[in-house]
Amino acid sequence: MTTLRFKTILLAGVIVPATLLITGCQTAETRTIDASGPQALNTGGINSQDWVNAADQLVGSLLSSGALDKSPVQPAVLAVDRIINNTQLNIDTDLLIKKIRVALSQTGKVAVTNTMGLGERAVVASEAAEMDEMTTGKKAIVPSVNFTLYGKLIQQTDRLNGVTQNTYSFQMSLVNVKTGLTVWEDDRAIAKQTKKSTVGW
Repeated sequence: MTTLRFKTILLAGVIVPATLLITGCQTAETRTIDASGPQALNTGGINSQDWVNAADQLVGSLLSSGALDKSPVQPAVLAVDRIINNTQLNIDTDLLIKKIRVALSQTGKVAVTNTMGLGERAVVASEAAEMDEMTTGKKAIVPSVNFTLYGKLIQQTDRLNGVTQNTYSFQMSLVNVKTGLTVWEDDRAIAKQTKKSTVGW
């Protein structure tokens, strides 16, 4: 065996096991975290922490306003309208709506109805009422809606000295169905700054 061939075999014997060792060490690690906790990823867009904070603040504002306490019936019957997304992000607005619906329902001051909603939920509620009427022979009683809740998401982008700031505004309004008057409205703004740098801030 020549010296060159011996060195080639020896080198291959070192490189191949080392490569296999490195490849074998590249494993994915998964962990469960609190979606509203400090370990959640913070991005330039809207993340789970933002949804939780915005929902909590808006619900707190609505409850402290006393608007729901003035309903002629208790709990107040609330129809949740759509959230208009005027941002550049592809946002599932049901995330925000769901958190608000759950939070309001848990207070006992609100009964959320789906019979006057939009989309698939309204179809399901309508079909359920028709089925109930067919099986019982009695016309389903649809409760009168006292309030409608709707909202809008707005984005404003500003740039200065290499820093991009996106300000997302969550606007919510509560309308008295009988009078057509807005009895409560509020908004929450969240500003997210990003800077492209290999060093940091």
